[in-house]
Amino acid sequence: MKKFFIVLIVSFFSTGIYAQEGFKLGIQAGLPFNDYNEAVSVVLGADFSYMYPLGEVVDVGPAIGYIHGFAETFQTTIIREEQKAVQFMPLSAGVRFWTSNYFSFGGNVGYAVGINDGNEGGLYYRPTLAYLMSSSVEVNVSYTGIDIDETSWTTLTLGIVFNFEPKYRNRR
Repeated sequence: MKKFFIVLIVSFFSTGIYAQEGFKLGIQAGLPFNDYNEAVSVVLGADFSYMYPLGEVVDVGPAIGYIHGFAETFQTTIIREEQKAVQFMPLSAGVRFWTSNYFSFGGNVGYAVGINDGNEGGLYYRPTLAYLMSSSVEVNVSYTGIDIDETSWTTLTLGIVFNFEPKYRNRR
């Protein structure tokens, strides 16, 4: 059932992506804190989204991503037992508010499907602050939270997004 749900959501998200108008490809790296600080050393991720402009100030759209938390192998000078990587596939809806031609804020909310064994996933949220460096490149900082049964996945990430803006919409 879980695989069927994933295929259904991926199919839904991919049907709206055509001609790369509004398509965004993002990569990010970050550090975990709180519950996963001891188990994960570094986090890498990628996001694919399609943002629909609702005017000059607001964009909305679906997003799908991949988050990989690399297992911590050292704690101070003691080698820890073999830890396993933590992996998620977030499926979410996003909104962006443009306060100027260069700055935006917003976020994504959805569900992060757990990929690795024993990881059921949970509620996903990711507030973001961004700076548009050019019409096609954006740098952002974000906080990622995933509420898992009795723990919480929390990371602070720095990312870069490549925008394929609609032909009728220019921010610069």
